[in-house]
Amino acid sequence: MAENTIPAVEKAVAVLTRLGESEGGLTQAELAAALDIAPSSCYRILQTLLEADWVCKIGGTRYDLSFGILGAVRKLTDRNARYEAMLPVLEELAAQTGLCCKLSVRRGEFQLPILRAESPRPMAVSGRVGVRFPVAEGSVGAALLAAAPAAEVERLGQSCAESTGVAEAPELVRDGIAAIRRRGFCFNRGRNRWRVDAMSSPVLDAEGGVIAALTLLGCDEDFRDDKLPELAGKLLDGVKKCERIYNKEQELR
Repeated sequence: MAENTIPAVEKAVAVLTRLGESEGGLTQAELAAALDIAPSSCYRILQTLLEADWVCKIGGTRYDLSFGILGAVRKLTDRNARYEAMLPVLEELAAQTGLCCKLSVRRGEFQLPILRAESPRPMAVSGRVGVRFPVAEGSVGAALLAAAPAAEVERLGQSCAESTGVAEAPELVRDGIAAIRRRGFCFNRGRNRWRVDAMSSPVLDAEGGVIAALTLLGCDEDFRDDKLPELAGKLLDGVKKCERIYNKEQELR
């Protein structure tokens, strides 16, 4: 159990998580046994969640998630739908550049690639969706932290250095942020654990907050000096399209 947490809340979260993973719901006894929760505590948690309409009873004895929980996550589902709507932009960018294109978001102290469009070429650099990395790592980290306070950037950079063994991580993220503030994007020529070239730019919401990073991935030949201006222009154009998609709802208000 983590420090400064509330055991009852942790158990309720565990119940909701397990129900979200189940097909067809679970009985109280099954939940209590699977999560090592006392039957009486499990009962009270379920009654509380029933009252809030976060869970419901099905078939008389089984519990499952209920539609009431959507009220608590509607903002996230709406945001996720707007991210998904950006996929055609990534696919267009991949087709134009011949490079893999990905969209990453910040989740606490991590960066998480959530969308990817593959290069149309038979052999190209790529990356997996859903794998977490330290938020301060690489060009993606610089884009996601472009608006963060200097003290936070320094702390996260030091943490990245410790967790990845990349001693120059604080310097890299500072340099990347400085480049973004000068020209809107940063380019990392293989200065990472994978020796992959990457160009990233932040995607902003209507208030100027960073909501994602758009990135092109490749190797030395892909990012020759004579190609950089054209690639940067296409990347920044893709960013503008992503921002229009994300902010469309606010623009209509």
